[in-house]
Amino acid sequence: MIPIHSDPVLIASLALPFIASVIAGAIGKKFSKAAMIITSVSFAPLFVYASYLLALSKTYLIPLGSLPRPIGMIYLISDGLSNAFGLAIALVGVALEIASYPYMKHRFHVLELPEQFDVYYLLFTLCAASMELLIYSYNLLLIYIALEVSLITPVILIYYYGYDTQGKSRRWIALLYFVYGMLASTLFLIGAVLVALENNTMDLATIKNISLVAWALMFIGLLIKLPSFGPHVWIPWVHGSHPTPVAALISGLVGLMAYVLARIYIISPYFINEFRLPILIYAIVGGIIISLGVIRHQYHYKWLLAYSTAANSTYLLIGLALGSYGILGLTMHYISHLFGKTVLFMTAASIIVYYEEFDIRKMGGLQTYMPSVGAAAVLGWMALSGVLTLSMLAEFYLFLGLVNVILPSYPLWVFIGLAVGLATIFVLTGYYGFWTLKQVFYGQPRGNYHRVNVDPKLVIPLYVLGLAAIILLFPPASTYIVHSILMSISMIMR
Repeated sequence: MIPIHSDPVLIASLALPFIASVIAGAIGKKFSKAAMIITSVSFAPLFVYASYLLALSKTYLIPLGSLPRPIGMIYLISDGLSNAFGLAIALVGVALEIASYPYMKHRFHVLELPEQFDVYYLLFTLCAASMELLIYSYNLLLIYIALEVSLITPVILIYYYGYDTQGKSRRWIALLYFVYGMLASTLFLIGAVLVALENNTMDLATIKNISLVAWALMFIGLLIKLPSFGPHVWIPWVHGSHPTPVAALISGLVGLMAYVLARIYIISPYFINEFRLPILIYAIVGGIIISLGVIRHQYHYKWLLAYSTAANSTYLLIGLALGSYGILGLTMHYISHLFGKTVLFMTAASIIVYYEEFDIRKMGGLQTYMPSVGAAAVLGWMALSGVLTLSMLAEFYLFLGLVNVILPSYPLWVFIGLAVGLATIFVLTGYYGFWTLKQVFYGQPRGNYHRVNVDPKLVIPLYVLGLAAIILLFPPASTYIVHSILMSISMIMR
């Protein structure tokens, strides 16, 4: 039984970004820098809260009230899992609110629009705030509401401020994203309603049984958003068209689908346990295929990063199928990937701001012209590839989950095949990552470039995120994360 406590600090910390988004919407037109400061600072309390609670390794529910059945009690949950994810989104929120400012000034200029920071910061901050709400929600209805807000806001941002790409208009791409997102959300909602009817509640603390059909609907819906192999076709269009800070934020949003699945798994593990081997084979084979295809997209830096996001999403699906250690690996990889991918998308943003270039084939040698951005890109690919960053520990726990779950239950050849497949994805990630780094920032320039002084607001947040991925690898940060997550999983699954 999970303890229940009041926690006004968490409630206030979650509310602050929503309030800040409204304030930014009201003042952003005339006071754009003030809007940037208010929205970025609004995520700081949640970062501090999550860090502190991770160190304490506490797990408890926070009641918000109740609605007539079959909705039931509406709780927030504060535990190792929610605080690890919450910490990551809060730090990225602070960084992107700041880095957005010089990028969007450039974007408004290119679009020949008056500066609309009121609209931008309202929508961007609402999206990031809804991601935090999604993480701490412990009722399926509240999770669904957060999913919808986090879909609608980036759709509007693409529609008004995105890029036309590969012969398609940004409005067409916004519609594509909306259709895929609504399909996924609808499947999740139908599954959640079935759960409510079966259990007479949508409160995850009370739900005891989830039928096969309900589990399958929620699983498939969230796989579309993750995105897994097959449904991943939407993500390069969306990442390629989004204003680049929004693309960075959405790379974190898609990974939260694995977090929601992990939450459901912890209270009802039978579906994943029953279909563990097909899920692992699907994830590993799909991950290898997507990884092999990443470097085909060198014609568009943001498309390449989008395919990298799809490839890295397979790590999360693999972790979901590997028990407690797998969920631990999933969480660590999510954090490291989010930090690294945010850094990389914002290196693309810097190149766009100063050179308006997307095609990797026309880059090369940019380390000479924007060395601070090139150094940040090194940190970004380190975070994705498991080089002296938290993702190194994530890889260890994914393999440990494979040993603990697969080796005792399946023939040795199955374990060897899965282990080789998982290792292949690790190697491919490092290969295409540092190949891309070389193509963009090293070698001879393949275009006409000049040395620039990059706005510190575009660079300093990237170093904070890159260094955070390194710091979290080492004790005491890593030990807090490991102990807190494992304790929360064991408490809920008892």
